[in-house]
Amino acid sequence: MDDKLQAFLQAGSTSLENALLVHYQDLGFDNDDLVLFLQVKRLQDQGDQANPKVIARIMKVTERVVVGRLKSMVDRGLMKIAGQGRQGEIYDFLPLYDRLLNGQGLRPANNVVSAGEKSRQEVVRILQGEFGRNLSPLEMQTVAQWFDQDHFDPNMMVLAIQEAVANNARSLRYIEAILVNWQRDNLTSPQAVQIAKEKRRGVVYQAKPANGQGQNQPEKKQPIVPTFKLDDL
Repeated sequence: MDDKLQAFLQAGSTSLENALLVHYQDLGFDNDDLVLFLQVKRLQDQGDQANPKVIARIMKVTERVVVGRLKSMVDRGLMKIAGQGRQGEIYDFLPLYDRLLNGQGLRPANNVVSAGEKSRQEVVRILQGEFGRNLSPLEMQTVAQWFDQDHFDPNMMVLAIQEAVANNARSLRYIEAILVNWQRDNLTSPQAVQIAKEKRRGVVYQAKPANGQGQNQPEKKQPIVPTFKLDDL
């Protein structure tokens, strides 16, 4: 047998389910997403890790484009990070197959973005702005879990991000710890968080006297409450 033909056959093949080939656009994949999915599947089926740099070279695009598309797949709930290996992350497309089996499209045909999606995009935008970089696929999955599993309020997420930045702790784990503590203490609004902090610091506000007594007394200025720290929670 010719050496080239033998090498060609030994390289193997990558299979694709016909249902996915027919409905991939209904699930939110475009043509480039589909090719990227096949490249990831090929490498992982061979026992290798889907290194974005390797995939970028094969697809003739930049590594940044590959990483961006992988992040987008995580954000859209089409893929999750199954683990971390020595050479990179391991990708699991079980959510994609689950959508396919249950006939679930990604969004209506008119492509109207829901309020929930806008909130998610805004939280990601704020995080990336504060971190000074794009989030990794694993970080995108963590943010998705805040919305889909933990059901944290987006306003509380933003407040927790601000608190973490104020403490110079730009870490999703730190931000999540703040959110978990607030949830544990049943603090469900920024106002509730502020009041709880003021109570812990012994700040007491006197009610106005009844029957108009003391109206001529000068009103005391409310103390300025400094930014609180995680260890105060």
